[in-house]
Amino acid sequence: MSRWRHLCGCMWVMGGLAAWAAAQEGTVTAVVAPGQVGLRVNGEPFAVYNHGPGLAKPYLFPLRAPGGHVVNALAPFDHKHHKGVWVGVEKVNGINFWGGKYQQQDVVEPAPAAERIQTAHIDVKPLEAGAVALHVHNLWQGEGGHTVVHENTVITAYPNRLLVYDITLQAADSVVQFEDTKEGFFAIRVAPTMIGRLDGRIVNAQGDVGEDACWGQTSPWVDYSGPVDGKIMGVALFDHPANFRKSRYHVRAYGLFAISPFGEKVYSKGKSEAPPLVLQPGQTVQVKYGLYAHAGDEKTGKVAEAYQKFVEWTK
Repeated sequence: MSRWRHLCGCMWVMGGLAAWAAAQEGTVTAVVAPGQVGLRVNGEPFAVYNHGPGLAKPYLFPLRAPGGHVVNALAPFDHKHHKGVWVGVEKVNGINFWGGKYQQQDVVEPAPAAERIQTAHIDVKPLEAGAVALHVHNLWQGEGGHTVVHENTVITAYPNRLLVYDITLQAADSVVQFEDTKEGFFAIRVAPTMIGRLDGRIVNAQGDVGEDACWGQTSPWVDYSGPVDGKIMGVALFDHPANFRKSRYHVRAYGLFAISPFGEKVYSKGKSEAPPLVLQPGQTVQVKYGLYAHAGDEKTGKVAEAYQKFVEWTK
């Protein structure tokens, strides 16, 4: 476990420096309960990270934009494996950590130790000047509960309702191969009233609008906005420029909104290819993504400005 403590400690220092820059935004506080960590911004509910035993994977739900409006959905009837905000991907040594059999169950049903992402440990650390970091060690388990991948994620919550997921994946005791797939990786299922099939709006940093224009593309950010409780609310995903390759967006008009580095061929419809990512035992790969919950569309929500803060605070 010492390698995890060392890695978390280094990330905590970097997160503290970034939090200092966010001081003017307010304060994030955490409320820890069995199987949950609740996050508040200036005393108002923001998000709940759920990691209790028996879950098929940890997830964040509800996620609230300013004013308390819930902008994500949990296990909708059409895709029960879409649980709030989550991390996972298909085709990891042939194991489906995205939408396999046990990922499809209702939230309350206990999951067996297969195709499961189980939280082994979580620490909550307040950072300087108002941010909070969750240090999460998850086990990606194959048949019989055998750990295939160690996931060490630092989730930093900022007072402007930006969440930064700093994700490190480490091969356990055997070679791990991440195949090309569209099913991954860092994802949110947006609230049902926000979807593009109704009155929702999908737009990227280049100004492309709609699922057809944004799906499978690279972009610094993509925003998904729509009505919630009679008001326009939105969520944006941010790709970090230091990631090992540009990620692509799996964004659908029915409400799925994801970003992944693992689908170069399928997302580009064969125009671009990348070899499978292979990790030797103990080897790691790291990616960073941002998730920003805001009021209004991409313009009134100042998504481009929030993206610049994301890049600056995560240097």
